[in-house]
Amino acid sequence: MARVFTCGFESQSVTAGVEIQTVTGAPTISTTVHRAGAAALRCNPAAATAYGENQLDSGTVKRTFHRFYLRITTLPSAECTIYAIGQSGYFPGLLRLTTSGTLQLRDGFTSANIGPASAALSTGVWYRIELDYTDTAGTAGSVTGAFRGYIDGAQFADTLCSNINGWSRVRYGIQTAVTGEVHIDDVAVNDTSGSVQNGLPGPGSVVHLVPNAAGDANAFSTVVGGTAGAANNYTRVAEITPDDATSYNATVATGTTTVDDYNLSSPATAGIGANDTITLVQVGARIGSNAATAASLVYRLKSQAAGTTSESASVSVALNGWASHKAAAPYIPQLTSYTDPQSGTAWTRATLDTAQIGVRSNVSQTTARRVSAMWALVEYVPRNIQALPTVTETSTARDLTRLSGDGLNAISDGFDDGTIDPVWEDTYGGPVETGGRARVPCAVGTYAAYASAPAYRLRESSVHCRLYPPADAGATDEAWAQLLIASPLAGTDVIMEVNAATGNLVMASRVGYTDGALVALTYNATAHAWIRVRETGGQILWDTSPDGTTWTNRRTATSPAWVGDPTAQLQLISHRDTGIDDYAEFDFLNTAAGSTQPLPTVAETATVRPLTGHKTMALPTVTETTSARQLIGQRTAVLPTASETATARQPAGHKSNPVATVLESSSARVLTAAKTAAAPTVSETATVQPLSGHRHTSLPTVLETATAHEATAHKTAPLPTALETTAVQLLTPAGGLPTATETATARPLIAHKTTALPTVHEISSARPLSPAKVRPLAPVAETAAAQVLGGRKGRALPVAHETCTALPLLLQHDTDTPVDELTTGSPRTGWTAGHVPHTRWAAGTPRI
Repeated sequence: MARVFTCGFESQSVTAGVEIQTVTGAPTISTTVHRAGAAALRCNPAAATAYGENQLDSGTVKRTFHRFYLRITTLPSAECTIYAIGQSGYFPGLLRLTTSGTLQLRDGFTSANIGPASAALSTGVWYRIELDYTDTAGTAGSVTGAFRGYIDGAQFADTLCSNINGWSRVRYGIQTAVTGEVHIDDVAVNDTSGSVQNGLPGPGSVVHLVPNAAGDANAFSTVVGGTAGAANNYTRVAEITPDDATSYNATVATGTTTVDDYNLSSPATAGIGANDTITLVQVGARIGSNAATAASLVYRLKSQAAGTTSESASVSVALNGWASHKAAAPYIPQLTSYTDPQSGTAWTRATLDTAQIGVRSNVSQTTARRVSAMWALVEYVPRNIQALPTVTETSTARDLTRLSGDGLNAISDGFDDGTIDPVWEDTYGGPVETGGRARVPCAVGTYAAYASAPAYRLRESSVHCRLYPPADAGATDEAWAQLLIASPLAGTDVIMEVNAATGNLVMASRVGYTDGALVALTYNATAHAWIRVRETGGQILWDTSPDGTTWTNRRTATSPAWVGDPTAQLQLISHRDTGIDDYAEFDFLNTAAGSTQPLPTVAETATVRPLTGHKTMALPTVTETTSARQLIGQRTAVLPTASETATARQPAGHKSNPVATVLESSSARVLTAAKTAAAPTVSETATVQPLSGHRHTSLPTVLETATAHEATAHKTAPLPTALETTAVQLLTPAGGLPTATETATARPLIAHKTTALPTVHEISSARPLSPAKVRPLAPVAETAAAQVLGGRKGRALPVAHETCTALPLLLQHDTDTPVDELTTGSPRTGWTAGHVPHTRWAAGTPRI
């Protein structure tokens, strides 16, 4: 949708439902104090309120942009609300006018002022006021969204405000009971949809062009009032303030081709200049029927007779009475055109002069479809034209302005070596050089940049690069990459920015981080791939290029005084407010295509100027050679005619390489590395050939022995601390040893490792552990023998040695009394050596 609503109060009515849906208090129409057009809304209550309200949506969570022009005649007697954003009965986004003339954002849910106040406004001056409000989903007032305020394009507040949870309405005028007087004019509301007018509306003047002659068709045959005859249908819909049932055109014809078209009044008479920029055209009408029975039509717009026609979607007019634009709320224009339907280019005053508006019955119905008034609302931006002074010729030379320091064009970087060059000595935020580009993080709430030293000037220099902006990635308002030229004063700079969150290419010369005349274009990744900022002749120019070679100027502004200071800093910077962190990339900074340097002015002189320098290169010593050298160029020479001779001519030169003497050998040479040699033919012989070499390893003498060798090494592992228990623990093999079985025969040794076994002592009972709590023993690591507990207090276990056999423990209770409860006592820290022959032990299940 982009442009949702536009109102310049040009219908000159404060009757509810015409231009203002709901009227509170007694606002009036002023035809003496207004901007463009013929009228404005005047609010001058005495200890009361006076304002209008319009429903513009059915209730959608969205971001909206608002504009109105404000003129203060008398400051209010107390702080009062002059603009409100919300829904029926609930308006959290408020703009207040204070008794000192400052503007203040306010949260209507918390009833608290938010953000800083603006500078004081003067009385008797028109100001363009713009608001940027972001609604968020959630119970009304439970969450917040961004809320910003602007005066003539300069931001004065950026804060957070309670949410609506479904925006639908605006209010304008004095909404708090005070005494004061203000005028409101040229109201506009945008949302973020579409490709144009999806941000702040910017400057604009609103006028109405009304029917003044018959158009291409006059088929609405039922007529009331006006001048008789179908050719005079335009007279019944041409009034400034709609008169509803007094005069109208109607049709009850079936079919879908019943059309009424009307020529329009002069745009020049309405105040539109020949070179003014036309922002948009909206077709408006006062429509109705004689019953709430299905009845519809479409609105029409074309720039010339029999031309290409733009039509709206089907519009219901089914009501017994009259309404603006359509039968039911929200009452907003149904046909908005940003370009001429005939050419697809911007509207001009010339095309408006031949334009026609109208209606068509688009559904075959027998119900009445009535039109009482029609108009073309035109928003335009006046173009200020200033006469150039007379140019006078002079025969004297003018003083040259001395330039200090290096220009920005002294900085160049192709970002191809993977290393951040020393010129970027003030870099911050963690950028890197990768893939042949400068990669700058675009992270939530932080800033990162390639930053030079503050040691350059902008005057008579330029800087350009290839820019790859960050992704939107869920950003609310800011996900941008900038080419920034900063002065020593923070916030005073020149920028060229691509903001993925808004889809805009922004060009600004800022003071205090604002530029009331900044230019924002819809970003095109192809046309705006390369960006350039340059200063020459006292002007700053912002250019774009698709290829770094062919440049298009997008904005020109007068250079600020600081451009000549040799203390400017160049930054390639990126930032985002919300969303997912990613990065921007820059390439070809003052290199590759587009690398140009403006030439100085050439002056004529009658004398020869001395050479101030020259370049030389020493030639190498020439040496004679008898061999031909390879040609490295394209030179040719014609050969002379060849003559025949019977004698050989001596060569003039030759290359030679002495051949070493070849010696015959009867022995083969050892092959090394990876070379191979063909084997000679094998011939049969009856005699054994002697081996010419061999490798051998002496084997040790093998001795037979019937005794086991003493083990030369053993494995040890400290046992964990043992805990006392009154129950016997079952010991289980650890480390996967099989259960030892008794055998009457000796088994032969099958390996070379032997271990002498210690003497084994038998024990017939386990010693009881005292006190009361129990804790299972951890698995016991490998040991050669079980150790008998020697006391109730623990001490470190000695090293256990490996053994080949194990003997079972004989379980015996000291008493027949059942054990009902076990509790753990003090942990035992050691074991005394016992003689239970078992190779390994592990904790079993405690017996209770």
